[in-house]
Formats: sequence, structure tokens, C-alpha cells
Amino acid sequence: MDAVVKVFCIHTEPNFSMPWQRKRQYSSSSSGFVISGRRVLTNAHSVEHYTQVKVKKRGSDTKYLATVLSIGTECDIAMLTVNNDVFWEGVSPVEFGELPALQDAVTVAGYPIGGDTISVTSRVVSRIEILSCIQGSTELLGLKIDAAINFGNTGGPAFNDKGHCVGITFQSLRQDEAENIGYVIPTPVIQHFIQDYEKNGAYTGFPILGIEWQKMENPDLRKAMGMKPEQKGVRIRRVDAAAPESGVLKSSDIVLSFDGVDIANDGTIWGQL
Repeated sequence: MDAVVKVFCIHTEPNFSMPWQRKRQYSSSSSGFVISGRRVLTNAHSVEHYTQVKVKKRGSDTKYLATVLSIGTECDIAMLTVNNDVFWEGVSPVEFGELPALQDAVTVAGYPIGGDTISVTSRVVSRIEILSCIQGSTELLGLKIDAAINFGNTGGPAFNDKGHCVGITFQSLRQDEAENIGYVIPTPVIQHFIQDYEKNGAYTGFPILGIEWQKMENPDLRKAMGMKPEQKGVRIRRVDAAAPESGVLKSSDIVLSFDGVDIANDGTIWGQL
């Protein structure tokens, strides 16, 4: 838990109606955690339009000035570092674990509103699916847990029963019909962000397939496309001209599997609906 830190940020958003000036500054606090290489991970929205970022260790009253190394808006992850050697004394980086399974126990740590000390909540993984990220308006792999993610708690790590980090908390579902629903960025997305930064020196993003596809739930449509009764898949509606697969795929092709994984008629993974 000593690797979990509190992140303080002063934001200054651009004024798009008057580009020559910025909006009034405001401050926020969130959570983060230390990883190898003297780096700190938190959410991208925690340092969005940042003017100044500081971090504070657990049990300390000193705020250390942080430098933002990279921001991944579409995956809602940001990487920071602190140039003060004192900050890194006695801090052990977290170790990443594998993608958890359904009903696996997870422990969420962070600094939510309502107090200044670290908060720890234990819950289970209730769903694993492609989620829509509010921050970047993209769809990436995510975990759903039966715990509310309160303000200030985002950016904190989610640990498994072995003490390994399996994700970063980043948003919650706030509706009258839903309670105690939080979302976690899993380790495959985190590792892609880290490896992208280490390879390119900056965050370059996630690849896209470059096609538009159509569900094949209609039996008459499957018959018209020449599919056998036992076959499942999706129909390609359009292929981007600049996509690498434009010379291989064409409209009305049927994709039966992807990377050896069978695709169902509704576009999900066959056998794991």
C-alpha cells in the first residue's frame, strides 16, 4: 500500500470561444501508484489540461512536484515522474498480475473524498468486456466490479489476492437504476501503454481494425452469404482505403475468427457470451 500515492493537480482548460485566453484554474485530487523505473501511473483525466501536478506519499505531509511524461486520453492513463530523490526512498513499485477471471476478488486502494488517509475496498470482478471510455470516447477491454468509484479514488490500483496490480480504477456508472458499479482498466491495456512509451518515447495510441462490420444474426442473411448452418461470424460492410487490410479484405467478406478466436454472429467471442 505504500506504493499508492495521492495526486494533486491544478487544471487550466482552454477557452475555445476565446482562444487567446484560458478558463479559470481549478484544482482536483486523485490517486496513483508507483511502478518500476521511478514512474507513477494515474488517470489521464486526473491531469487533463494540467498546469501543475504534485504527488504525496502515504503517511507524509510533503507534496513533491511531478513531471507528466505521457498522457493516453483514449485509454485514460497518464505517466508521471518525480525528480526529487527523497520521494523514492522506501517506496517499492507494484508488480502487475494477469487478467483476473469472473468472481475473482480484487482490492481497490486510493484516496476518495471523505477523508485524507488511504481507503481500501474489497470486491469481486463481476464482468469482463469491451467498455466505452468516457474520457476518450473509445472502446477498450475493461473490468466491471461491484464497488462504486468515488471522486478522488480514480487512478488507484486494483490488487488481486496475491498483491499484484490487475488494473487502474477509472470511472463509475452513476444512474438512478444502478448502485455500486465501478470500472477498472485491466493490465493488457496498461502494459500496452507502458510498452508504447518505452518503445517510442511517447504514447502513440492503440491500433484500429479499419473496417465497419454487420451482425449476422438474421438466418436469411447468413444463407444469402453462403454460410453453413454451423458457421458464425460477422459481415464486412466497408474497409477503409488506408487500412493495411484493404488489399486483402473487401465488402461482404465474412470474418469467422480473429487471431484464432471464433466470432459469434453478434460480434462477440463465440462460447463466451
